[in-house]
Parts: sequence; C-alpha cells; structure tokens
Amino acid sequence: MKKSKKVLALLVCIFMTAGSLTACLSDKNSGENGGNESLGNNQQASVDGSDTNEGTNEEGKNPEDYKGEISFWHFNSSEGPKIVEAFNKIYPNIKVKLTVVPDRDSQYQNKLTTAIRSGTGVPDVFVAESAFAKRLVDMQGAFADLNQMAKDVVSKMIPFTVQVGTDKNGVIRALSHQAAPGAIAYKKPVAKKYLGTDDPKDIAEMLSSEEKMLETAQILKEKSGGKVALFPTWEEPKKMYLGARSQGWVVDNKLVIDDKVMQLIDFAKKLRDNKYEAGLTQWTPGWASSIAEDEKAMVLACPPWGVPWIINSNDPKAADGGRWGIATPPFNYFWGGTWMGIYDKSEQKELAWEFVKFFTANKDTMKQWALDNQDFPNNLDILAEGAPSDSKVVGTNLFKFYEPFVKDINGEVLTQYDDIIERAFDNTMTSYLAGKYRTKDDMLKAFKNEVKSNLKDIQVE
Repeated sequence: MKKSKKVLALLVCIFMTAGSLTACLSDKNSGENGGNESLGNNQQASVDGSDTNEGTNEEGKNPEDYKGEISFWHFNSSEGPKIVEAFNKIYPNIKVKLTVVPDRDSQYQNKLTTAIRSGTGVPDVFVAESAFAKRLVDMQGAFADLNQMAKDVVSKMIPFTVQVGTDKNGVIRALSHQAAPGAIAYKKPVAKKYLGTDDPKDIAEMLSSEEKMLETAQILKEKSGGKVALFPTWEEPKKMYLGARSQGWVVDNKLVIDDKVMQLIDFAKKLRDNKYEAGLTQWTPGWASSIAEDEKAMVLACPPWGVPWIINSNDPKAADGGRWGIATPPFNYFWGGTWMGIYDKSEQKELAWEFVKFFTANKDTMKQWALDNQDFPNNLDILAEGAPSDSKVVGTNLFKFYEPFVKDINGEVLTQYDDIIERAFDNTMTSYLAGKYRTKDDMLKAFKNEVKSNLKDIQVE
C-alpha cells in the first residue's frame, strides 16, 4: 500500500465513529503483504461443494447456469467492488448492481433502514457492521430467514458469529465471512527496554489480570521516567472489557450494566489517575501518531484486522518486522465484524443466496480473501490448517494464534441498541475521567439519563 493511501484512509477514520470503524479500516487496498491484490485479481475460488463446505447444489447447476440480476449494498468503497469482482469470475451470468453508501454519520444505516421501513428500493443483499448488525437482524422485514439455506454451512463457522447473525427467535438472518477475536499487541523494543523481556508469553503473564496490568503500568512509568504509558487511551481496555461481557447492554428490554462494565469504570479511573494511559482519544491524529512513536504507549487492543489496519497503517516501521508482538489477552473478547444477508422480500432469493454463500461459506473464497486482505476467516477448517506463512508485522501465524480464543466468545453481548448506548457511555466516561463527575455514582446517573433521553423504549432503573 502506498503511503498516501494509508494517510487518506486514516483521515477518513478520524471522522468516523468507533462503531463504524471496520467500515473504514477495510476501506484500504492492501495490508502487511504490501503487494497482494484482491481475490478478484488472483486465484479463482473453487466451487466444488466437497472442497468449499458450501454443500451440494440441489438442482445440480453449475455457477454459469445461474442468470439474472441482483442488487447489493455495502458501506465500503473498497471491499464492495472486490466482492463483486470475485463473484463474477465464478458466476459470470449474474449481474450485481452495487451501491456503496459510506456509513460516516450513520448514512448507510439510515438509508437502509428508511428503505426497509418503506419497502421501496431495498437491495437483494446488504451487509451490516457489528455496531448495528443486531438492529437489522432483529428488524421486522429486514433480513430473510436463512435457516434452511444455511443449515449445511453454519457448522464450519465460529459459533459467536452465528449467534450475532441469529435473531431473538432463533432464526439465522445473516452470515459473516470473518471473525474478530481480540488480543494484545505490544511494542517489543519498549517491552524489552523497560520490562526486561519481549517474549509474548511473558507479556501475556504481565497483563493477565487487572492487578498485573496496573503493576506493569507502574513499572513502565517508573523505569521510563513517565515517558511510557501502558495504553494510549482508556478506550483500549474498553474494547476488551465490553467484548468480554456475559450480558449485553439490553436484556428483556432493560438497560443492563454488566460486571465487566463496572470493572472497566474502576480500572479506567485508576489508569487515568495514575497516568498509566496517555489520555488520548481513539481514532484521532494524536492516537494514531502514538502508535508509530517509540515511547508513548506500549499496548493496543488488537483483533486480527488491527494488525494491518491499525498497526501497519499507522506505524511506517511495522512492516519491517521485529517491532511489534502479539500476546494472549487477559480474557477472551471480540471487536468488529461484518454480516451479510438477503432482503426478506427479495424476488431474487436464489441468486442472492448464491452470492451470500460464495462469500461466507465457500472455503477457497474465504481463505484467499483472508490472505489477500489480511483478514481472519470465519471457517474452522481454514483456521485448523493455519495460514501459509507468519505475519511479518507481529511474527506469528495469525490463524493459529487467534484460533484458540474464538470458541469461548459470547456473541450474544451485541444488541440492537449498542451504537447509541456506547456513545452515551463514552460521553459520560470521558467526562468522568476529566473530572466533570465527582463520583462513579454521578457518572452512572448521567449515563442512565442519557440512555433514557435517547432510547424511550428501554427501561432504565
């Protein structure tokens, strides 16, 4: 990837909400592999059901036998065309009319929701990012029932991704080609200099609990003379804690503040008060520059997509290798992901399913896409095989590294209200850490009041 493209992508990210991050992050043309192009320009995927886990076509049709036109909406100007290009190499007689609506300021969500509610102009296939996936999965008349079509493919998928795409009545509505389990990325030279080791097992142990994270942060602070914080922002551990909850924000139509949220509030306050985090704001230029700096902060929350799109895009030295390591997180969590489904009233469900299946259930398609785009495939067989080479950025096989984490992740923590509630949480937490609220109780009261004002249909006690 050319430097100019990285800079442009970063500038776009700065003006997007955290909930829409993956839309922005995947809107880059290549990752740490530098020269690879998309699947559409490389190896064609096999469509043999025995190799792809997509099952046998009941009609015995070949891909070229399918003819017609479908419409497809995506929020990403890079990923959307790549998907269509790859599909049409295998299905040449299905015309895909692509519309890209950036989700900056929720444009994509709003346009799609309006279309669904009016029943006019809804595409045959559309995608949903994790911040609003559940809203569309549970929305009446949005995604079609995929239970019958997907019954033979979901067994190969990572369970939490299926949970996210399943509605409150147990009906599968959307499937994902990727998974986003979380880990800890760290600067190896910084760890070696101030902690005496850069070994990932040692770092994982030093960060394996709240107590150990605070102890490690104190050592960094003391030995660096205050130059190095553990995290650039409190929002790094926020991703870990929220992704590791046992309950989502809303259960039985009531606001729920999970134990992990309460732990996060206390932990973040200790980080800020002791200057164990640098006080930056995620997705700002200051946060981005801290990733490249040698001694600003040592640790980032890091799902697989974070390796190419957070680390490699913001640190010019990362691609050379040896600068970054990756370690097991203190608890399993996930961050991000994109789901795809068929419009409930689509008149082209057969063709639409071929499109969805190709991208989310075809083993060869998914593997090649993951390699070309530095993604993490939502296929247990691919993960078991491992990537053909180690990531140069973090020096390990990412498929094999992340695979042990995925089975214990709880996808049910996502709700249809997440982007709204998390925005309220971020607002009040930022104010609390800045000293606007005197106590945690004051902060929680302000948070609940903001949720009440924004979500009239949710019970807040």
